[in-house]
Amino acid sequence: MATVGNLALTLSDLRKRTGPQGEIDWVLEALNESNPILDDIPWLEGNLPTGNQTTVRTSVPMPSLRRINRGVDPSKSTTKQVADTCSIFEARSEVDIELLALAPDKAQFRRSEDVAHIEGFGQAVARNILYGDSMTNPDEFNGLGVRYNILKGEKGDPGYQVVSAGGTGKTNTSIWIVGWGERTVTGIYPRNTYAGLKVRDLGENDAVDPDGRKFRAVSTLFTWKPGLAVRDQRAVAAVRNINTSNLLSLDSDGKRSLIEKFILAKNRLRNLDTVNAVAYVNDDVYSFLEIYLIDKNNVHVTRRDLADGQQVLYLAGIPVRKLDALRSDEAVIK
Repeated sequence: MATVGNLALTLSDLRKRTGPQGEIDWVLEALNESNPILDDIPWLEGNLPTGNQTTVRTSVPMPSLRRINRGVDPSKSTTKQVADTCSIFEARSEVDIELLALAPDKAQFRRSEDVAHIEGFGQAVARNILYGDSMTNPDEFNGLGVRYNILKGEKGDPGYQVVSAGGTGKTNTSIWIVGWGERTVTGIYPRNTYAGLKVRDLGENDAVDPDGRKFRAVSTLFTWKPGLAVRDQRAVAAVRNINTSNLLSLDSDGKRSLIEKFILAKNRLRNLDTVNAVAYVNDDVYSFLEIYLIDKNNVHVTRRDLADGQQVLYLAGIPVRKLDALRSDEAVIK
């Protein structure tokens, strides 16, 4: 049997959110994550009810050397079609009307719970962009990790875009370099639907407790239908198999080697100057790069102060964002 307190707000939750003067207190969101990838990603409407289909050219016709009084064979290009599907993320918040009646500020009490749901959606979508795998869970859309999970390949193959940092064991992470753009990498949503999170206030209705008995509650429904389309395989590159267990204790050669791996991966992106290229790292790699700023041999890691006072870290000219959704326990890519 499910525990009611794990599914719906209780008197204990109301007490924990009430300030000393009887007002609904401001909730410190200690569980919030930093996932700026959701701010960077452009969202486009798909051309399918379930996602988007992209036609990709796989070969181009090559000219022949023509001789006088001799013809040439006709030639053509070839294409393939790639379908990317969207997922449906949904959640529901239900507050017993009797509990709501006890709250001094009813709107603020509901809002304090809605904010937590919205944060949960952001974390779930960010993780799916990285680690979603429709083979493991058919309800997920494929993320970057499953699309670029091999090291070898010809130019134009996903494996060509991946560089290994040589890590082993179970304490690995990755650096992802994504060239966002309408014709390269975008977020998608199904045709004739909407982008982003939709929040619907369902008002007062019947809710059901774990024993199947009804009670009156006010409900909020949250729905998001995101997907990921990689239209150009060469618009993404990654340094994978980065061992985080000894990252901060690397010697000079080890530090330089990791920076070189990043540069090698960066230069495998096509048309870098025509996309919004961003590098995403986890806490461990971000700390490594920030500490590397003071290394006397450093010429590639820089930091700039923006007009609003925000500091941005750059690696080989590409802005670096710290992404909490990036794990430090990734499996080794072989």
